[in-house]
Amino acid sequence: MKDKLITLVIYRYEYRAEILKDKLEDAGIKCSISNESVLGQIDGVKVMVMDKDYNEALNVYREVRRLYDTHSDAVIEDPDDDNK
Repeated sequence: MKDKLITLVIYRYEYRAEILKDKLEDAGIKCSISNESVLGQIDGVKVMVMDKDYNEALNVYREVRRLYDTHSDAVIEDPDDDNK
């Protein structure tokens, strides 16, 4: 089975995605950022990781979330959201 990119989190602001990307890369996890655009409007910034790295990346994400008290205002789709 091939490894594939999956979405870890979707942020409202690109700078938040960049912070997480830096932390993921510091932990040795490769990741990618993708801007979602509808009619030229940025709808969110996805942080994507390989599915084999998802659990480790989720731990890094949770640590970043814990460190930034205003984090929840910047998240569009949280992997820990109970609505999934």
